[in-house]
Amino acid sequence: MEFSTDDPMAARALEAMYHAAPTTTAAPTLRYGLHRSRAGSYVAASPQRPLLVGASLTDAWAYLEWRATEDLLNAPGEGTVFLHAAGAEIGQRLVLIVGDSGAGKSTLVAHLMLRGHRMLGDDLVRFAPQSCTFSAVGRSVKLDPNALENMPLIASACAASAVGTLLAAGCYYVSPAAIRHDWEAQPRKPWAVALLDAEARDGAAGISRSSEGEAGVYVTEKVLGREPGGEAEAVRTEVVTRLLESLAEVAAYRAAGRDPAAIAEALEKEALR
Repeated sequence: MEFSTDDPMAARALEAMYHAAPTTTAAPTLRYGLHRSRAGSYVAASPQRPLLVGASLTDAWAYLEWRATEDLLNAPGEGTVFLHAAGAEIGQRLVLIVGDSGAGKSTLVAHLMLRGHRMLGDDLVRFAPQSCTFSAVGRSVKLDPNALENMPLIASACAASAVGTLLAAGCYYVSPAAIRHDWEAQPRKPWAVALLDAEARDGAAGISRSSEGEAGVYVTEKVLGREPGGEAEAVRTEVVTRLLESLAEVAAYRAAGRDPAAIAEALEKEALR
């Protein structure tokens, strides 16, 4: 990130973006820019795209985070694919959490972290087809103000503008390292898949056993990256095969209710049995 401003708020935004990222000595392959104009607004620069000019800091930062994630998905690197999923390590067991956007993956992962568990990610999880293992993606957890209502520890960190937190585009970007220092779960195969289904939001909060076959299909539908066709079709077929192999013996649960704290407690109880 090329960065030129003495605005302390902008400096905190940059810290939020990189707070959870692993240290590396590798040369950058893509460059992004966050600059302040003479008029006081911000300019955001993303590779091979028009500049975003005249933006507020929060809008510019959200734009860059979105573009950087998009670039990561389009070019994940050899032997890597990404799933639109969350993941948490409860004890020694890894739980993948899948559901559509807005289903509550980020909020559930945040509650599990507050209960002392590590995470892989709240929206993206890395999958290595050769080893059939899942690993962490170091990026911010996105929580809207409503999600913070029953998480006072995280809410207070956001209100105090702690390093690794930033309010942008209507939601808080919270570095997992701002919640707990040792946030990153170890790469491994999953023990279970938890399905967050919008149609199951009513009724008592909790989890129930579901079909393992259904879980496998649901996860494979969340593969992100290239569209099928040509050489990409063969790649996708191999990835799906490997995903199904990695999920062959997993337990499957369906979450219900609107209380993420209760769902987190139920998942924890089941995983630690």
